[in-house]
Amino acid sequence: MALALELEFDLSVISYVERPRTLTIDGCQIELCFWLVRRDGAESFIAFRRQTKPTVNALRTEEALCAKLMEAARAAGIVLTIRKPQSLVTARVANATRLELLPYVQSAADLNAEDVFVEAVLLHMNAHPLSSFHGIESSLSGTFDWRDIRCATCLLIHQGVLSIKFSERLTAGTQVRLEVAGS
Repeated sequence: MALALELEFDLSVISYVERPRTLTIDGCQIELCFWLVRRDGAESFIAFRRQTKPTVNALRTEEALCAKLMEAARAAGIVLTIRKPQSLVTARVANATRLELLPYVQSAADLNAEDVFVEAVLLHMNAHPLSSFHGIESSLSGTFDWRDIRCATCLLIHQGVLSIKFSERLTAGTQVRLEVAGS
């Protein structure tokens, strides 16, 4: 799930598919976690390998298996990245933030007059290029329900029009920045 959240909010990824294929290593099928395509057209796969027990033999066995997996990927003509749990642990705050944003992003599609809410948020952000969720919602509270504004704000973050620091815990005071086109 953490990998899927990371891909969902990665602006360079335009599409991804879970469990797209397997590779055979020593007669065993190893399932790849994701296939993805980036904006530049590059396609690649991700394999997730769990940490082995921290013994010398277990680590050597895992390293050998990863080397075989990379060789099988080369032989199949695919680009493969192997991710380990530690890479997800270090991004746990960012993933918690993404998980909090996602329901609002998904709900934005169900809003009647979504474009009206998006336009209102953009008008606020053009006047205040650095704001907060609270600032955006309170400035528009006389006209709109805060939940609709939150959905539009999160949608704009998902689209890369607005940005936040994913490495910081999400609060009402989280700083929201208007991204300058082309930067």
